[in-house]
Amino acid sequence: MENTIENILNIESFVGEDGKNYVKITIEILTPRKTYLKGTISGKYRGTRLVGYSSYEDLFDFEIYEAEVNCKSKDDVRKNNSFEFPNDFKGINVDSISGNVFPKDKLPSTLPVQMFSDGERFGINLLEPKLYEFEIIRKLHQTEGDEVFGSFNAYVTGYVFDYESEIVEEIKEQLNNGRDEDEDENNDLITDNKVCESSKVTTGRTNRKGDYISTEYRCKHHDDTIWSDYIYKPINSPPIGDGCFSSIFSVLLVIIGLFLLIKFFPGLLYLIGFFILIALISFLGPVLRWIFRILGPLLLITFIGSLIYNFSNSAGGRNFSPIPSSTDVPRETIPIVEPLPVIDNDTDNLNPTDSTLVVQETNDSIITRYRQWKDYRGKVYEGTYQIKLSDYRKASFFKNNLGLNDQNIRSYDQIIHNLKEYDKSKLNSLYIMFDSIQKSNQLNTRQFAEMVVTFVQDIRYALVLSNGCDPSLYNDRFTRTYLLNNEGFCDGNQRFGINTPVEFMTNLKGDCDTRTLLLYTILSHYNYDVAVMSSEFYGHSILGINLPYNGLSYNYKNQKYILWETTALGAKPGIISNDISNTNYWRISLKSK
Repeated sequence: MENTIENILNIESFVGEDGKNYVKITIEILTPRKTYLKGTISGKYRGTRLVGYSSYEDLFDFEIYEAEVNCKSKDDVRKNNSFEFPNDFKGINVDSISGNVFPKDKLPSTLPVQMFSDGERFGINLLEPKLYEFEIIRKLHQTEGDEVFGSFNAYVTGYVFDYESEIVEEIKEQLNNGRDEDEDENNDLITDNKVCESSKVTTGRTNRKGDYISTEYRCKHHDDTIWSDYIYKPINSPPIGDGCFSSIFSVLLVIIGLFLLIKFFPGLLYLIGFFILIALISFLGPVLRWIFRILGPLLLITFIGSLIYNFSNSAGGRNFSPIPSSTDVPRETIPIVEPLPVIDNDTDNLNPTDSTLVVQETNDSIITRYRQWKDYRGKVYEGTYQIKLSDYRKASFFKNNLGLNDQNIRSYDQIIHNLKEYDKSKLNSLYIMFDSIQKSNQLNTRQFAEMVVTFVQDIRYALVLSNGCDPSLYNDRFTRTYLLNNEGFCDGNQRFGINTPVEFMTNLKGDCDTRTLLLYTILSHYNYDVAVMSSEFYGHSILGINLPYNGLSYNYKNQKYILWETTALGAKPGIISNDISNTNYWRISLKSK
């Protein structure tokens, strides 16, 4: 068959019942196969605006960097027969189709995607993808200078390429004194395939001839072995690397290894101490024998208990535990609430998602909060800001009535984007406080960013939960332990498990994503290149900022975003706990530029 690949696996000679010589050839036949699929695709894109074009065609060097294909049934997948749009797509109103086909030259020939079908999720490389009815989610489309990025939905077709394997056996009679031309040809193929290239992996066998030695190695491409050339190695010669320097180097390696083990696994100190104690007791055995018989079992029980306790409390989890924040003085914890007569017009009272009235008040109150904090150099800052009570209520209403759910990462990113956009214009008093501090202290770009981040780090950490704050509701160790040990520092029954920037600045209760979202809102207001970094693996959120700091960073399109912990008091940019330092587990949820 055309384009098939034949691999000869084995040739075996035998004598038939008729007394003649035969050869059995085992062949693997690989036949190319294209598995075509169709479905819906959703994901994220990024690119550069090309002046003079419109709609999605204004993207130059377009890239889809995250996508998910959803196939609803087995009928969405078939072999060696492509799908056509819209004929092979069910449930589509043909009259509503615009006929737009996404430009083929702006798609890669191979598109890595996550495929979801029959409740299973797996990664594939989709070849020759075609996108139809490409639709940008306008609310998530962002343009920053020449760069554009956002999310999209579309219909998709394409295929996955692999081979079907078939094992066949052929039996031929041997001619020409037990050999025929076909066998000679096949044996030539086998001989070519059987050429052994040493893998440098020894079998453990050696062969010595006097002072010369040969070593047996495994073949690189099959299960045979090959012997090396004989190498001169006298029987009485010391192994390479022996000597004083090697011994000293080995001791240093052992010391360094023990240091690293103890650093990352403190529980090993107990184990090392236990063996030292055993050695001392063995040395002083005659004197301490009777004492040890009495205290030995008690010491053993104490050691085992402390070892279990230490490892159980040091075991890492996917939820990062923050460093406790500072303790606020009374003036910081008690806000001043004063009546503020206002008349809300209908425009202010509209929820932009469904245009329904959310507040029907004839008066309002203003909440004033005082904060005092230090930056990394010990410089003390202080100031007051104000939040309108009606803005706080509207922010809560907007969040509680947002027509999204947080069941997947794309929805989560949409949620925090919407919360930021709704609240960003309601923090003017906070911006005025920061402007005043910057002006009076003549802060440069980095100092100003540090002043803002330490302002948030100084606020005591509080869990924000979608359910209540009762520890019995939770099984994970971090949440349960925190609620048991930090009663009162929790904000329960908050939709999506997050407070909006206005809510956070009003009640001062925020965990990782609440803090990161606030800092992203503030710093993007001041035109910083910042990002909300999310990790489903670590269950954590941190800030990414494009500033010239040293330390751990996340690289994106030749830009280095320094990672900045927001929940830990005094955590400097680029200094991230080892528990959450693998950048492969981090992604960008929002990006300001």
